[in-house]
Amino acid sequence: MSPERARTAPHRRAALFILMAGLFAELGCGKKGPPLPPLRRGPEHITALSVRQEGKAVVLTGLLPEKSQDGGPLAPLAEVRIFRLDRGGLSGVPGGNARSFQRAAMKQFTKESRRIASVSGEALARSRSGRRFTFVDTEPLAGSIPDAGKDLTYAMTAMDAEKRSSPLSSFAAIRIFPPPLPPGNLKAEISEKSIHLTWEPPPPQSQKEAPSYNVYRSVGEEPFPDRPRNDKPLSQPVFEETDFAFGRGYGYVVRSVLISGAASRESENSETLALNPVDVYAPSTPTGFAVSAEGSEMKLYWFPNGESDLAGYKVYRSESESEGFVEITSLAATETTYGDKGVQPGIRYFYCISAFDSANPPNESSRSEVRGDRLPPAGAPGGTKPKKS
Repeated sequence: MSPERARTAPHRRAALFILMAGLFAELGCGKKGPPLPPLRRGPEHITALSVRQEGKAVVLTGLLPEKSQDGGPLAPLAEVRIFRLDRGGLSGVPGGNARSFQRAAMKQFTKESRRIASVSGEALARSRSGRRFTFVDTEPLAGSIPDAGKDLTYAMTAMDAEKRSSPLSSFAAIRIFPPPLPPGNLKAEISEKSIHLTWEPPPPQSQKEAPSYNVYRSVGEEPFPDRPRNDKPLSQPVFEETDFAFGRGYGYVVRSVLISGAASRESENSETLALNPVDVYAPSTPTGFAVSAEGSEMKLYWFPNGESDLAGYKVYRSESESEGFVEITSLAATETTYGDKGVQPGIRYFYCISAFDSANPPNESSRSEVRGDRLPPAGAPGGTKPKKS
């Protein structure tokens, strides 16, 4: 090797070392290309999970998530999975606050529970109302429920259309007992202002306490809601329904309720009572009716009716005080006067009025008292006006 080449070799090796060090430095910094978008995460967990006993079944309700776990928009939900552990003793909020969640309880539930249902497609659409999701576990136990009760624990997960699952919901625990028997012989008496419901208590059971009752109503083809019509369980077999509309179809059922501390359990439904209230109730007869000949017309006055479904008034006229009355006009409910210009001077006319409502067909009240008067004969001086009858 020539001396010149011997001198340049160390410099080449140093340059090569610097080049390799720079390359490794770039690789160490992770500069392999443009940054990748963050991975999207699945739905948030189902919240507000609650359970209640209805007959031998357990009804679960919860609020479906409205955003993804990373706070971004939520992909359409495709499935809800329901899990059950056939014992109690667990607590915690798996999807809520990981720091406070009891990991042992989650592991136990994951290991020992089993999926009892997967709700998707049309069944999912029917099971939800907005974010509210409802599921009925119709067979929580194989066979009869023991008198001492049976503890159960439930949880749910939601899966979006991209097959990404939410964390486990909070646990919902319940102890189910043999349910009370349902009431019988549900009946209704319909009046203008209310629907009076009565029923017969169920036969006596082994429980010492007498049952209370909850009343449920469906409208049209809708299912029975979760909340009863009564604010609190009824101690007597009677309920007065005042919030209803004539011409609408309703279905009523009653359930027996047994209350033990903060827990309660309901019977199965009584037989459904279908009702279609029809308005056959006429308005009251108008009062304060008076007639006066004024100028060239007969002026009629009356006090307004107060019915909420009042549609208007009918005016009747005759030249006889006792017969031959013919309807001459129909007026709106806001009217309390009318001027009849289709009259002849010197003839005594008699009038009465009635009120009618907005039912189909309308209900008409009885007619008011008859009142009459007449215009002065043609050519007569404008002196004394004939007295009113």
